[in-house]
Amino acid sequence: MRHQGTDRLFGVEAALRYLVRDVVRDELRYLREDIIVWIQTRETPAPQNEPKPDELLTVGQVASAPQVVPGTVRAWIQSGAMRASRPGNGAQPGRTYRVRREDLDAFVAASEGRLAQHRGPIVPPPGAVEKRDGSPSEDHEVT
Repeated sequence: MRHQGTDRLFGVEAALRYLVRDVVRDELRYLREDIIVWIQTRETPAPQNEPKPDELLTVGQVASAPQVVPGTVRAWIQSGAMRASRPGNGAQPGRTYRVRREDLDAFVAASEGRLAQHRGPIVPPPGAVEKRDGSPSEDHEVT
């Protein structure tokens, strides 16, 4: 047997649940939009900062700039063409090389300068004669 008071209590409880549900949904809707905006601002990559001249680069990072293999960079370092350090624990040098970005930039600039000097104007060898079409040809005398 049911009591009349309990039915009314369940009706009030159900109405209260609906009211709380609607209020929470409204509040969460705005909070959800704020969370989505916050996530979207976090997902955009941070702007790349200018490289610092004192930044230490690994051999692999240095090799990626002129697009060579790391062995070539090690050869440049060992020949003295590129400055590098081997940071260690203080008692002895470390096993890996580190190149300052400033040294890499200087090496690249020097390399470009040598390349521009080497390329220079194309001069035909002595004794070469131009053909009628303007291309050089060797002057061969028949004896």
